[in-house]
Parts: sequence; C-alpha cells; structure tokens
Amino acid sequence: MRSTWRRARRSASAAALAAALLALPAAAAPEAVPAPPAGAELELLRRPAAQSAIASQRIYFVFPDRYANGSAANDRGGRSGIRNVTGYDPTDSGFFHGGDYRGLTDDCSTPTRGLARIRELGFTAVWVTPPVANKAVQAGSAGYHGYWGLDFTTVDPHLGTEAEFAAFVDCAHRLGLKVYLDVVVNHTADVIVPTGGTSWIGPEEKPYRDCRGRVFRADRYALGTTFPCLSASRMPRPPFVFPGERKLKKPSWLNDTRRYHNRGDVAFDSCSELCFEQGDFFGLDDLFTEQPAVARGLADVHAAWIRKYRVDGFRVDTARHVNAAFFRVWVPRIRAAARAAGVRDFELFGEVFLTSAVDVAPYVRDRGLPNVLDFPLQDAAVGWASGAVSARGLAARLEDDDYFLGGNGVAHTPPTFLGNHDMGRGAALIRNRSGASGDEWLRRVLLAHDLLYVVRGAPVVLYGDEVGMAGSGGDRAARQDMFPTQVADWRTEPRVGAPPIGSGSSFDLGGHPVAARLRALGALRDAHPALAVGASAVRLASGSVFALSRFDLAGRREYLAVLNAGRGAATVRLRTSTPSSPWTALLGAGAPSSGPTGEVSVTVPPLATVVLRADAPLPARQPARPVLRAAADDLTELLRLTATSGGAVGVTFAVKRARGGWTRVAADDAAPFRAFLDPRRFRRGEVVHAAAVARGVDGSVSVSPVVRLRPRR
Repeated sequence: MRSTWRRARRSASAAALAAALLALPAAAAPEAVPAPPAGAELELLRRPAAQSAIASQRIYFVFPDRYANGSAANDRGGRSGIRNVTGYDPTDSGFFHGGDYRGLTDDCSTPTRGLARIRELGFTAVWVTPPVANKAVQAGSAGYHGYWGLDFTTVDPHLGTEAEFAAFVDCAHRLGLKVYLDVVVNHTADVIVPTGGTSWIGPEEKPYRDCRGRVFRADRYALGTTFPCLSASRMPRPPFVFPGERKLKKPSWLNDTRRYHNRGDVAFDSCSELCFEQGDFFGLDDLFTEQPAVARGLADVHAAWIRKYRVDGFRVDTARHVNAAFFRVWVPRIRAAARAAGVRDFELFGEVFLTSAVDVAPYVRDRGLPNVLDFPLQDAAVGWASGAVSARGLAARLEDDDYFLGGNGVAHTPPTFLGNHDMGRGAALIRNRSGASGDEWLRRVLLAHDLLYVVRGAPVVLYGDEVGMAGSGGDRAARQDMFPTQVADWRTEPRVGAPPIGSGSSFDLGGHPVAARLRALGALRDAHPALAVGASAVRLASGSVFALSRFDLAGRREYLAVLNAGRGAATVRLRTSTPSSPWTALLGAGAPSSGPTGEVSVTVPPLATVVLRADAPLPARQPARPVLRAAADDLTELLRLTATSGGAVGVTFAVKRARGGWTRVAADDAAPFRAFLDPRRFRRGEVVHAAAVARGVDGSVSVSPVVRLRPRR
C-alpha cells in the first residue's frame, strides 16, 4: 500500500524540490558539462544488476521445539518440577513440547523426516528460531520460541547440546542446505523491573543524564567509541532486578542494567520512532544499542556462532526496534567474522514489520541492513490470491523495489512469504480474506505459492504449511506440532487439503498437495534458474490476472508466467519481447505462438498458473539512446531519476560530482527503470551531473545525454 501521510507531509515543499530537480540547460552554470561515461567507467556501468546469493534460495522456516522429538531426556531442559519451572507442557500451546535438534536432524538420510525430508521437499536452506538458552518461563508462557534469550553463548538445553547443534549444521551442509539462524539484537528476556510503572517515558519528560546529571542525546554517540558515564538511579525508569536473577545473563556484561534503555514499554498505539527504538518490546529488556560497547558486544557474541558452527546467515528479529545507526556498526563486524570463518555469501535479512515498501526501504538504504523480509509483498500477495484485491498491488510492490537499490549494483531480492509465526499462516490468512473452503481454498493456497516461486525473491515457507496447517490465528495459534500433538485444539482444527490431524503425525502426509506443489516448483526453479535470478518485466496486472516475464539474458531466453486468481478462466493478450516464436508450457497447459510484434494470447484456467518458455531466442538489438528525466518523488523526500529506452533490459544510473569520476547510483533490471538520490547527501546548491546507461539483450549499450541537476537548494 502507499503511504498517504507521506504525500501530505511533502506537499508544502514539493514545488521547490521539483524546481531544484529540473534539468538545467548547459548555459545555466559556468562549469562545463562533462563527457558521458566512457572507457573503464563505462565498462563498470554496463554490467547488469548483480544478484545476491539468496536469490537462488528456497527457505524452510522451522521451530525445532515443534518439529520432531529426538530425545525425551531434554524435554524439561535439565530441570525438574512443575511446568512453571521446567517450561515443559506438551498440552499447552505456550510451553515447550519436546522437539529438539536431534529430531530435526534425524539420521540425515531418510527423506520422510528431518533435514533429508526438508531437502526432498525442494528447499535449499533451513532457518531456525534462536538456538540460545532462554528464560524457561515468564508471563505465563515458556521460551520455546527462542526470543527470550538469557545465555547467548550456548544452546538452550531444551533443544539439545552444543554437539547436537553442531551435528545439525553439519548434516544440513552435507545435504546442500544452508543454515540461517534467527538472532535477537534488540532485547533479552524480561529480568529488569522498571520502577514507577511500565508505561513509556520519552526524553521530553525524562531525558538521559550522565552520572553527573548532565543531559545528553544517546544517538550522537552511536557511531563513536565512547559513551557518557551512566548511573542506574538516573535512568528514566530506574531498573530493579531481583537478587536471584542478577547474574543470569551471559555474556556477563548483559547483567549490567545500565546497558538497557529503561524507558518503559513500547506504546504501539501511540508510539514515536524513538519509542519504537528505545521502548521495551512487550516488556522485554531493551538493549541500549546506541552504546558502542553494547553494539560491539552484540557483534562479538553473534560472531562466535559463525566461528564455531559456520552457519550461513542470520535473520535479525525486531530489526525495526534498534537505533538507526546500529547496523552500520554491527553488520561490518558480522561480515568480517564470516569472511574470517570462510563462510561465503553470508546472508543478513531483518524483520521490519511494515507493509509499505516506501517505509521499509530506508532500513536498507540508510540504516545499513543488507536485506529485509518482504512484508509489503506478503500483504499484496495474500490479498490478490484471496481474490480480495486487484493484481495491480503486486505490480506496484515490484516497482517499489527501486527504492531499495544502491550503489553496489545489487538487485533487491528479499525473502518472500505468505504468512509467518507471528501474523498467522498463509492458508489461514487466505481463508479469512477469501471466505473460501474446500477445493477453492486449496487452489488459492497453491496459487499463492506459485506466485512466490515465479516472482523475484527467496520463497520462505513456514514448517507445516506443506501439510496443510492453517491454525486459527497468529503467535501461539500458528506454531503447531509436526509430531502427534497433545494440544486438544490442534487435533481438530481445519487443514487445507487434508482433514484435521487428530492423533496422527504430519510426517505421514508426504503426498499432501501443497507438498507436491512445492516439490514441483522447486524443480522448476532448479531447471530454469531465470525464474529465480532473471530480470523481470511485468506484462499485465489487472483484476485477477497477473503476468510477468523473466529473462535468461545469458541464454537469450524469455519466460512468461500468467496467474489467474479469478473463479473463471481468463484469456489475455500480452506483449512479450520474443516475436514470431512458439512457446512451450512448463507449468499448466497450452502452446501459444507469439506474433511479429511479440504479442501472444494465453488462456489460464480459474485459480491456476501457466508458465511458458519461448522456443526462439530473444532478438539481439542495441537499445535506443536513453531519455533521462529527473523529478521530485511523489512519496518520499528523494529525487527520482527515470530512464526510458526501447529495447533495454536494464539501466544503470550514474552521477558525477565536481571532483571524481562517474559513480554508480543504482542498477535496475526491471522497468520502469528508476533510481533515487538523497538530497541530504549533497551540499546546498551543489550541481551534479547524471547519466543513464541502457543495456540490451546482447550486452550492447547506449548512453543518455548528460543531465545537470541541483539536488539540494
């Protein structure tokens, strides 16, 4: 969705900003217009957008506690007594159920259980909830999910031993699976009791004061090496810890209450950005990540997991809730640790729970977070697959990828998903929005998975979705057991494509239609990598029909995917880039041919997908000379560059300042071709020059005339 409040915020300055962006005629400034990029600079700019390694991954997200119980000996985490001590109660959805790393690993070869089963389903990576030792019980629930860390240096004893975790990682690597760990950098378990209440206290009421009583702003120290001295008694909500819990956390520096914000809880219904960053997330102890020592400490403790186990990446929980500078400190240290451990292509993607791409993009563009889970696409995909909204939302979301692009030339390829452990499973969300049941419900769920596998991104599937788990909501209601469950409600709740599980095991449902579709889609991506890493072009997004092309530029081949979320068949006529060619069906039926201008007619059954591959190669021709335009962006404070070029399959944007050569701004492989400049990164009144380099299928290029801009008045 688009952020209407941003439009209102920008309205007062839009006219002035637009005037600043207008291309200036050559006579408007004394300095000469530079020559367009050439030679070595042009060679760099002509390169296509690079793809991150995650673009080829298909990720299975699993709660080890809910997957398989390999050893009953660790069910209570080495403790004895009632459930409020051990955390174990398999009849309650909020407690430990007994699953562990030994069960998740299994024998590393039998494809009906464990990691071998996950590989057989077509996945290439497994993402697990935080493995760290958690507070067993707090607030009437247990830390089975891993997000209430106490000891960040070792494995939670409910899930097994360090040796069993190492065996899990080793098995995954032998099977060709990457391992992504969930990590938490925002908070720890709830140990600190804020005095005077738990409600949020902002700096306007209680600013931070150093140990001498002087007011200071914490964010001004985040990128430095020092921090003002602090006294716990001067914190906004002075912290108290019960004597028995004062040394629970590891590393030991986590026990220092001055390492936390101590401002009270996040007020989700009326929260400022600072409140989101410094408030306790549902009462959890919020780390004072502006302190350089805290940022370094969090980097050190998580780097240790890379060095010890050689895991392949991190998913960063609650990434929205750390301070704006944190990732610029933490990420380089994590990447350095991965390089030192010999882990290539270490992945980092964060959770920013916002449904507007315009709002999410700054976490990548400005904050230094390499990648983010695609909540905006999730919102659009579920709405479309449910038949509730038009396919136009899908096209708009893909267009908004341009907001994430930067000077590294890497295409935006986020992990994509339909539902998760917090908001609820995709099947339930589709059922709730569509009102569908029975066969229609199943077909809509299958269609939604088709979409994830044909658009850019790394599909993420929550464990159990492949056997029809739906659940009744989010959080606890979306975290069912794969093994025979003792939770009464889970035995009788509806499943898509299968009856309620009763006392049975989900491992016996290997032939479930969702599992079968995931295998087929994974095999399709393996056989045709362009569906994962190819450039894209949306061909149609209207009503229930969404169509896009993916391009294998090295092999000069076009793929066409057409998806129909309507209850009736749809026949659409589309313009492709491959004229006068037969097309072969890879998914679904039909064998159309394109006409001399590339137009092709495709009929798609209701709630179905057709994927086609052109038999003829893409015609090789030099792209037309790009036309480069500049304007104030409609939705942000950024400056928008747009390039149009007939025959182009990608455009690289570059700028040149008074000193230095041409510098890449972004490489865009999907029309409309756009890049964005941040005026704050230029001096007031500074004049810069911009150019666009359009690339054709055969690698030939055309360069736009140089445009003179004044980004900031």
